[in-house]
Amino acid sequence: MDIKQLNKARLDDIKKSPFGISHGLEVFIKQIEEAQKFNAAQPQVRRPGEEYRRQHVTVYFSWVTNNRLAAHIIIDNRLERLSIPEAGHRLYANYKDGYQANGGGYNKPFHILEAMVRQAQKHIDISNWQDFIKSEVI
Repeated sequence: MDIKQLNKARLDDIKKSPFGISHGLEVFIKQIEEAQKFNAAQPQVRRPGEEYRRQHVTVYFSWVTNNRLAAHIIIDNRLERLSIPEAGHRLYANYKDGYQANGGGYNKPFHILEAMVRQAQKHIDISNWQDFIKSEVI
C-alpha cells in the first residue's frame, strides 16, 4: 500500500468509526471543553489588581520541513503528538508526517490551528476561540 492509499484509508476509517472523528480530534475537543468549562466557572468581575484566571489550550507546532509542521499538545504534563487527519494531517515519505501549509506571508501555524478549530466546531460550540486557543512554534 502506498502513502496516498494510506491517507485515503485513514480518512475512510474515520468515517466508519462510531463517533465519526479521529482520536486526535477527540483529544483536541476534550481539551477545549475542559477549558470552556473552567473559564465559564470563573467570576466575570474582578477587583482592581486581581488577576483574571483563564485556562488556555495551546497547540505547539514544530517544523518538519519548510512547509510542513507537526502538532503537539500537553495532556497530563506530557507532550503528545496531535494528529488530526480531518484538519490536513497526512503521512509522507521518510517519516516527515505532518500538516502541509503553503502560502507566502501567512502565519502557517495559525492557518493549521484554524483548520483544527473548524473541524472541532463541527462537533461542539466554540465561541471566541481566539481568546483561549493559542498556537506556539517550538
